[in-house]
Amino acid sequence: PSASWSGHIASDNVRLSKAMQTIFQNCRLIDGASAAARERVDVIVDGSQIRAVEETRPRDGLDATLVDCAGLTLLPGLIDCHAHYTLDPWSADPFGKVWRESDAVAITYAARAARVALHAGITTTRDAGAPRQLNFALRDAIAKGFIPGPRLLAPGCAITITGGHGRLFGIEADGMDALQQAVRAQMRDGADVIKIVASEAAMLTGPEAAVEELSQEEINMLVSEARRRGLRIFSHAQNSTSVIRSARAKVDSVEHAFLANQEAISELRDNAVTLVPTLAVTEVTLERDDLSPAFRERMLRIRDKHCWSCEEAIRQGINVVASTDCGEPQIFPNLLWRDIKVLHDRGLTKMGAIQAATSKAAALLGIDGMVGRVAAGKQADLILVQGNPLDDLAVLSKVALV
Repeated sequence: PSASWSGHIASDNVRLSKAMQTIFQNCRLIDGASAAARERVDVIVDGSQIRAVEETRPRDGLDATLVDCAGLTLLPGLIDCHAHYTLDPWSADPFGKVWRESDAVAITYAARAARVALHAGITTTRDAGAPRQLNFALRDAIAKGFIPGPRLLAPGCAITITGGHGRLFGIEADGMDALQQAVRAQMRDGADVIKIVASEAAMLTGPEAAVEELSQEEINMLVSEARRRGLRIFSHAQNSTSVIRSARAKVDSVEHAFLANQEAISELRDNAVTLVPTLAVTEVTLERDDLSPAFRERMLRIRDKHCWSCEEAIRQGINVVASTDCGEPQIFPNLLWRDIKVLHDRGLTKMGAIQAATSKAAALLGIDGMVGRVAAGKQADLILVQGNPLDDLAVLSKVALV
């Protein structure tokens, strides 16, 4: 869009930070926290940190990279709170593929997913579990600059019961002692966060059979172990009982809650637990043209319940954040914009839906002191998009610069 970008951008839309000053001029700014956008704003970046946010003014003669943002909107880098980069959504059988392939091959398509996410404006991701702790290797390769990708908060393996849903991307354990050992093993090996699987998955079993898999006492213990090490913990919970148990144990967030009833949603509210509904999964899955009639009918029933539970959470004022849950077939890592849009369809304002992928997501992950807002002192995780997301959230898919 501007000749002043020449020489400062690689062959794609991802710009590596330099030890110099960059000034984004004449922006429309959505800062991730304010109720309204600001027009004609300059954002000044020193190296990798935001130094100032000021009204636009002439800045000729400065030894700085000037980025002309006329017609573009500047936002914080987006945050995906639930993703599986080690599962290959370009495959018809992501779970089978990751088990058949060697770790070396699996990491190559995980690296592809991370790159696609970064190009889509996602600069931070909370991984939701990987077989054989492959997300640790991916996280470390990104952090060292070996491959491009969002900063990754990795749990290692998800913790589940023997034969439970999480067996495909986790570690199986039964009983208090084994579960305690499993969570301690993830922390020993470098987990940034803990993921537990408290119920079956309705997409695999059907909405009537998606029962709970961890007891209240087991979830309480797992939360206590995570807290002992100062880690946050999130729970895959789809039916009402598993949501209630997870909320009462005071996990940081419940994932999915596809089948949660009003009582379960109220428990989230009463215990100040965030909901990560992964709405785009049911929407995008139903757009596939390869679904069997039986599976499509199952997904339609799940979608109705899923939409209701998210709408009820929004009505009750529960903190709701955005995610892709990428890794399922055709659930790609660049679809966070779609989840943001569906959150708006279910009841959030457009600005509220954007904040669900910026400041509110950062607060859930405990990194809001660093990212999630465009403000002086924050990390320069910034994206430019073509147009105004407050007119049409779909422009979040048109990322001009990261």
